[in-house]
Amino acid sequence: MGEIKSALEIALERAEKIGKASKEDLERSKWEEEGRKLAVKFMNEGLDLKEAVSGYPPEAVSHLISAMSEVFARNIFLPREEEHWDSIEKAFKGFQEIKGTAALQLIENIRYLLQNYKQTREQYKQQVKAQFQGQLNGFKQAIAQQYGMGMADNVDVEALPEFQQEWMKISAEIDSQYDQQLQQLKAYLTG
Repeated sequence: MGEIKSALEIALERAEKIGKASKEDLERSKWEEEGRKLAVKFMNEGLDLKEAVSGYPPEAVSHLISAMSEVFARNIFLPREEEHWDSIEKAFKGFQEIKGTAALQLIENIRYLLQNYKQTREQYKQQVKAQFQGQLNGFKQAIAQQYGMGMADNVDVEALPEFQQEWMKISAEIDSQYDQQLQQLKAYLTG
């Protein structure tokens, strides 16, 4: 059985590795950190990436772009809420700026996948709602008899624990299927 290391031992090993890092590794790490900062600034403030990158030495550009690609890829995810699209569209724009027209087809494929994901989730949610509507009608009748019709009208099918459980199961299956496809497309985009 392997030995269990303390946090201090792990930290000392990392420090030792850093001490052994080559000058090239340290430079690459420095440029990657700078690339991540540029990407975040782009996402938050709309920085002109081409102009920003032009101020760096030519040997740094590939590291900057690689790190920016990672940040943009993390901002492309399965959108469960409408407001998620803002971040995703900014990431698409960032990829276009750093990768040029070569990224356009992949971006369109990802956008199509994400829109299809949204539609699929909505269709399945409506199907599950219809499935549980019958149960809700019986539940509403019982509430109306006991508390009055006004109270019964306020009950929503999505509030039923059975609905929530079924929807969570189906939603997880949809997410898994679409996330797998999204990860493949993002790998092409960042590569």
